Amino acid sequence: MQIKFEIIKCQTFHQFCFYIKQLNTIKMGCVTNKEQDIKQFNIEIPNSYNHTTIQTEADLSDFQDQFLQIGMNVCGLGEFLPKVQEVYDQLGELFQNIQGQYLLMPDQSIYFGQVINGKRQGIGKQHWPKEGNLLEGTWVDNQLTGRARMIYPNGDYFVGNFLNNIANGLGRFVNSKKQVCGFWLNNKLTGEGTEIRKNGTIYKGQFNEGKIQGYGQFEYANKCIYKGSVLKGKMHGKGELIFNDNTRYVGEFKANCIQGSGNYEAGISITGWFHSKFENQTLYIYFFRSETPVLIDSQYCTLIEKQLEQFFD
Repeated sequence: MQIKFEIIKCQTFHQFCFYIKQLNTIKMGCVTNKEQDIKQFNIEIPNSYNHTTIQTEADLSDFQDQFLQIGMNVCGLGEFLPKVQEVYDQLGELFQNIQGQYLLMPDQSIYFGQVINGKRQGIGKQHWPKEGNLLEGTWVDNQLTGRARMIYPNGDYFVGNFLNNIANGLGRFVNSKKQVCGFWLNNKLTGEGTEIRKNGTIYKGQFNEGKIQGYGQFEYANKCIYKGSVLKGKMHGKGELIFNDNTRYVGEFKANCIQGSGNYEAGISITGWFHSKFENQTLYIYFFRSETPVLIDSQYCTLIEKQLEQFFD
């Protein structure tokens, strides 16, 4: 989404001073990881262009009719989309008793809030009636700084802290499938965080540039627990998987599959090379005593079956 702002300051009837700024781009979007449908909030605003000042009545005449309409005939933010209105009603206002003035932007978005010297300064709201996005935030010298919340047309929303138009600090992103809480660093969810999915899976651990990556723990809806290395939202690397019957596998994983050398404990302990697959609500674990590749289901492997209604998503 590209948003261009035009701000007007009128000093006297015969002398108008226009400060025209063009802010190149505001992006309030989500970065998606195909494997786990991770959405990441992102906002970027580059430096504004130099001021253009018009001081004479002669210079003003060509622009007066155009610019005097901006903000003059706006008395509301416009009608919100149904899903935006639903979330807005559910969450309530981020800031109470906002006062200020309306500005109609050239892209037809509407800002309402505090304005000082022709700049957004303080708390306010901005609505894009055509696209549907609703932003509530705090501005310092025309920069989004402090607490802010964006509600998207589909009902997703992000609430968190910003510094100079960039998400920095604690935040929370919520959509129909999950909610993610953690620390955003330069627009990217980074470090320790928590992801709670509607299907019952809970992840606690490390994120890297918006993705589940590093070391963490999954508590799955099927009552199994994984602790160890994670990559792109999946069990990957070395870790420990505790099954819901209290047996466990400790060893190597690849893309949510048991694959590689490891140890399986179920009263007795067996060590070797393992491979797994999931189908028909059953996890099939194949155990080999030799690392030499062999055909699955051959006489050279031992099969262990686990009945699981759900797989490790």
